[in-house]
Amino acid sequence: MLSHPFPTAGPLLLALGLAVPFNAPVLATDDAAQDKPQATFEATVSVTSSLPELIATQDVPADTLTGGRGADLSEQLRTVPGLDAVRRGSINLEPSLRGLQEEQIATLVDGTRTFAAGPARMDSNLSHVGAHAADGVSIVKGPYALAWAAGALSAIDLRTHRPSFGEAVNGSLGVSYADNGERTDAHAAVSGGGDRYYYALSAGRRDGGDFEDGDGFDIPGDYESTEARWRVGTQLGGDWSLDYSGGYQEQNDIDYPGRLLDATYFYARSHALELRRNGDGHQVMVQLYANRKDHLMNNDEKPTGRDMPGRIPPFALDIDLPTESNTAGGRFRLDFDPRGETSWSAGADYYRVEQTAERTVARRSNGFVIFRDIVWPDADISDLGGWVQLTHRTGRTRLGATLRLDAVDAEAGEVSEFFRANVNGDLDQSETHVSAAVSAAVELNERWTLETGVGRAVRTATALERYSDRFPATKFQIAAEFLGNPELDPETSHELNLGLHRRGSKLSAAVEGFYRQIDDYITVTPDPSLPKRLPLSPPTVFRYVNGDRATYYGAELRIDHRAHDRFTWRADLTWVRATDDELDEPVLGITPLRLRAAGRFEAVRDRLFLDAGVTIIDDQDRVATSRFEQPTDGATLVDFGVELELGDFTLDVDVLNVTDETYANPLNAPNPFTRQRVNEIGRSVRAGVRYRY
Repeated sequence: MLSHPFPTAGPLLLALGLAVPFNAPVLATDDAAQDKPQATFEATVSVTSSLPELIATQDVPADTLTGGRGADLSEQLRTVPGLDAVRRGSINLEPSLRGLQEEQIATLVDGTRTFAAGPARMDSNLSHVGAHAADGVSIVKGPYALAWAAGALSAIDLRTHRPSFGEAVNGSLGVSYADNGERTDAHAAVSGGGDRYYYALSAGRRDGGDFEDGDGFDIPGDYESTEARWRVGTQLGGDWSLDYSGGYQEQNDIDYPGRLLDATYFYARSHALELRRNGDGHQVMVQLYANRKDHLMNNDEKPTGRDMPGRIPPFALDIDLPTESNTAGGRFRLDFDPRGETSWSAGADYYRVEQTAERTVARRSNGFVIFRDIVWPDADISDLGGWVQLTHRTGRTRLGATLRLDAVDAEAGEVSEFFRANVNGDLDQSETHVSAAVSAAVELNERWTLETGVGRAVRTATALERYSDRFPATKFQIAAEFLGNPELDPETSHELNLGLHRRGSKLSAAVEGFYRQIDDYITVTPDPSLPKRLPLSPPTVFRYVNGDRATYYGAELRIDHRAHDRFTWRADLTWVRATDDELDEPVLGITPLRLRAAGRFEAVRDRLFLDAGVTIIDDQDRVATSRFEQPTDGATLVDFGVELELGDFTLDVDVLNVTDETYANPLNAPNPFTRQRVNEIGRSVRAGVRYRY
């Protein structure tokens, strides 16, 4: 468990059959203080993430993310109420937040924008930062992160470790091993500082192989991932400070049973430079950054890479698909009287994402090139945004309002003659977006707070939605081909949120509800007049179109209780429903009712901890039939663990999926050749040791 706040299900909760993950996050507390029985992440929280207009914010502590239960960060985040993840392979899962996916969620790393390297979403925007590098994650479940980024229907901001000036030298070493899939995870980190400087350095290595589901069926799961991250900072004088951070990650030989191709490699490099001034009554922040990602896909171990008499074509193909996704940008923020009764902030941000991909299909036996086609046609999408924000605190009431304006430009280079002949309008498009949000939080008494807000956020179409030339879509359950639409209107989300929170030293609780309507919802429709590109593809080609709207609504319930000085428990429930009104059917990829409970018993004071948890996932029979989504059966998962503290050492053992349940998360991609959804891992025993100094 590696010192994560792993709550273990007590006898009462187990009897009730509730479910909560091992390393569930603490309840959101905004900027109110709370005594918590669990270990918590201690870090300086910026003014941005504590402003009262972010009513639907949940902070996930570092210990939750580094507990070793998942192979990557997004898999760890499945434990957060309202969050789930799409599995296409062993690692690089795609987060899903209250039914939103991909670019509907503005994803940031230390405030910088980052976008997936693969058109087939073999990686998510969060894939290239390992969990051990994280100091925590802030999640905004609604359109209230307008000061964070453009297009934020919701938002996830990952924070890597930033030391303090004068911090003593400290760090950690750790390694873990899981038998199912032979997964290993090793990491090392060191940080420290003086009066005028600080530094941090971390490195990690993960690898794994094929794993078994509960029925003992082998699922391709090879992966290798190596990462290094670094940071240095210095005081410049006059309340000014300068921070530089960077990272490098290399991933190789990754199996993707849920994709047509596997990954040969990912290479990700990032750099960010940040200048800050903490003055008397105001704060200034300026940041510049660049993220570069290279990716290569292959079909070496797929059925298309083998001769198959009777198939069209009967000979083996050799598919080569290199891609690039490079982002550069910056942001500026100015806060006046940030801790006063009335304060205001203003800022601007800019990003430009350049995406290029070309597919080559050749005959494997002799290298004869059958065709080349353009997947990302040197596509450039840029966004220049500005915002202003006002907050007011009086008595027991907090009010917040944000107004944002964005100018978007989308451009493309060379496209095929087929694409030009079958789409309307110019390849280059410009848009202007207006987003806004208002919120209020009222302290009913010293423990209970009522929060409400309404917001509007606008998301521009992605390069694949605009320029795809009969390339498979990720928002579909079979490997059909899709044609882009340069003239797609942006999606506009209107959302209403209501929440009631209780905070206390022994009992915390929250109940939250939301209603969301996305106008001009980007969806797909079949076009029988379009010929397919690949002979093995399904016969129908689909177009990206703007639908009428999609509607979402749902609720979450969270409880966190210290029942005894040695026993704590928690439970959460997540429920979401969504409908694509254009197709008159459910939105694709919605998590069914999920109920969890867990608890922790301190068997030996400050030394030995016993943990257990149960997760209940309901059947999902509300599916998008026109996109070939199949129903999934529910599952009941049981986990146990033991954690032993020996001075600076932590030893832990987890037994995950104790009953060896065979199940597939409803969001998981299907195998494009068998049409069977990729199953989750069966019973797994994981052991780890960590040393902190």
